[in-house]
Amino acid sequence: MSNGLQAEGNEVNSTVCGTIEIAVKESYKIVISDCHLAAGRTFRGRLNPHEEFLYDEEMVGFLEHFSTGKYGDVAEGPVEVELVLNGDYLDFLNVAFLGEFEEGITEEMALSKLDAILKGHPKVMRALREFVARPGKKITYLVGNHDAELLFPKVRERITREWDPGGAFPSSSVRIVGEADRLVYPDWRLEIRHGNQFEASNQLDFDKPTLKLSNGARVLNIPWGSIYILKIMNRLKWERPSLDRVRPIKFFLFFGLFLDPWFTFRFLGLSLFYFLRTRILSRSNPLFGFRNTLKLIQQESKAFLDLEAEARAVLNEQLTLQTIIFGHTHLPMHRVYEDGRQYLNTGTWTRMVSLDPRFFGERPGKTFVLLRQREGQMHAELNQWVGHQGPYQGYLT
Repeated sequence: MSNGLQAEGNEVNSTVCGTIEIAVKESYKIVISDCHLAAGRTFRGRLNPHEEFLYDEEMVGFLEHFSTGKYGDVAEGPVEVELVLNGDYLDFLNVAFLGEFEEGITEEMALSKLDAILKGHPKVMRALREFVARPGKKITYLVGNHDAELLFPKVRERITREWDPGGAFPSSSVRIVGEADRLVYPDWRLEIRHGNQFEASNQLDFDKPTLKLSNGARVLNIPWGSIYILKIMNRLKWERPSLDRVRPIKFFLFFGLFLDPWFTFRFLGLSLFYFLRTRILSRSNPLFGFRNTLKLIQQESKAFLDLEAEARAVLNEQLTLQTIIFGHTHLPMHRVYEDGRQYLNTGTWTRMVSLDPRFFGERPGKTFVLLRQREGQMHAELNQWVGHQGPYQGYLT
């Protein structure tokens, strides 16, 4: 699965100029996405079907590896490593508030959900704090469609203080990007996006992240895809825990009409009800306009939507870009085109089953992109984290 340079290259390279040897330092970016940390394997005393992340120990090892040894303090000084959490690292949509999955999400509700996530994954939270406490290390978090609660200022402040080693806000080592859908690194000829903005069903409005209700309260301006998860997927996961791990869902439903008709008809009925209620009968959300709805229907009519065409379109529009990275689709990819430019998708750390003939079967998970820059040259590779496996781990049914 790896492309480009080898995963573990030389610690420090050097060039010789006459009799003087000059050390050349390297800097790194580690990009991961779609880990979907929710409220933990158990929540309020019982098994939690809404938790998809089972790799806390592996994540701790991952963070330690990329902040120590060749990535830590070397003879020439601290190695610069930026950890980019490219959306959906945390999963607020899969955390209930007072036992319910409400679509009218206030800042108070979002803070409560965040508290549940922090308590559900204490080892990972501590490891993230230890990561940025080491010299030259920082975290940049790009918001996706499952963690849009980070668009609330107090939520961004809370998670920043949690990860900053001194509890500072603003932080020099932790940045939560709440004003844009992309990260641009001109010196690296690199752009990173979560990718949800290319889907009409999952677009966020960064200019208008909240809506004001008639009672004066402000709620998160969530897209149709979020309502779909909150009101349909989460309700039915109690009966079919693997429901949201199958892609594309339209294939799952097609086969379900023959193999599991009663459940499938209920699924389709709920989907139709909430689609009509939110997109046809309601005009309170600007994301649910007529043009957006037509685009959504057009996209849903496609058999597959892996965002590769969208990535290539961005490369064609922005000729200075060499590399573009997405997440969101849960499909790890590394495509190098004839002109030498490339698209990578970070995949996911959760278990997935693909019904797409191109990627049929269970996907491996725990994938990430490693970027290295040396003397102005950048190399990118797609990898899968292996780490040191323990004697056993939780089994997700």
